[in-house]
Amino acid sequence: MHHFYISLLNHQQFKLYFSIALVVICWGYSPVGVHSALLSYSPEHIALLRFVIASAVLAVIAFQKGIVIPKIRDLPLFFILGLFSVSLHHVLINTGQQYVTATASSILSQSIPLFTLIISALVFKDKISLKQSVCIVMGLTGAILVVSGDRGLVLPNAHSLLILFAAMCWAIYFVLYKKFDLPYDSISMMCYVVWFGTLPLLFYSPDVLVQIQQATWQANLAVLLLGLFPSALAYVLWGYVLKQIPLMQASNYLYCTPLVAMSIAILFLGERPSIYVLIGGLMIVGSIGWMNWKR
Repeated sequence: MHHFYISLLNHQQFKLYFSIALVVICWGYSPVGVHSALLSYSPEHIALLRFVIASAVLAVIAFQKGIVIPKIRDLPLFFILGLFSVSLHHVLINTGQQYVTATASSILSQSIPLFTLIISALVFKDKISLKQSVCIVMGLTGAILVVSGDRGLVLPNAHSLLILFAAMCWAIYFVLYKKFDLPYDSISMMCYVVWFGTLPLLFYSPDVLVQIQQATWQANLAVLLLGLFPSALAYVLWGYVLKQIPLMQASNYLYCTPLVAMSIAILFLGERPSIYVLIGGLMIVGSIGWMNWKR
């Protein structure tokens, strides 16, 4: 019996870390896919199409596996989660990526734990230690350096800062996801979050068919992959991860995402990240690593 429990524990740990690895790979591809799709699509239409595809995939999964019927009182909460994690986050980050390289975009996304801590302190009155305050300042300084040095050392422009606003939206989603603590399994949660988050994006649907017809096959393939992997698959897996381990611990595993994004961007987009982006990225990741360092 003892060996059975050890085997079960090892199986659960493998499932958890395998899920985290897939999420990192999927989200590492995301900024590269967005850059490819931007050659033919507007930022809003990329967000719309990838989540229409993701919604359809999740509908198939829901039909096969079955999901929990939501309670009426929970519907506004699902809409709020979807608004921040799907609608706002992706329109903002897609718009910002018109002016920011895929590598820089992925590095800036790692500032999410910093914003998560700030929002938890401001909204839920969580205490911030001196060490955490220093880490926040260092991390945000690194983020500004990435934005300023992405294409040569210049003053940050408004479009580049949209990536940081997108990270803030994602941090708000993280905090609310844990705070709401809705009693649903991970697949049911992600189905409703994605479906409700897709609803506001339908505002951009009137002329989307024209863009699909005019887009290159490479852009259409990029949108399809964005819908299948970083959206449908990664969202379901991330919901499972958040049910298994604490929020801050889960967020820490996303440190690897920029390395995956940088590798894909170098191979397929020919990007060469500037020294300022790399230094800023080290400041962001270093600040978060120091903030969560255990004695």
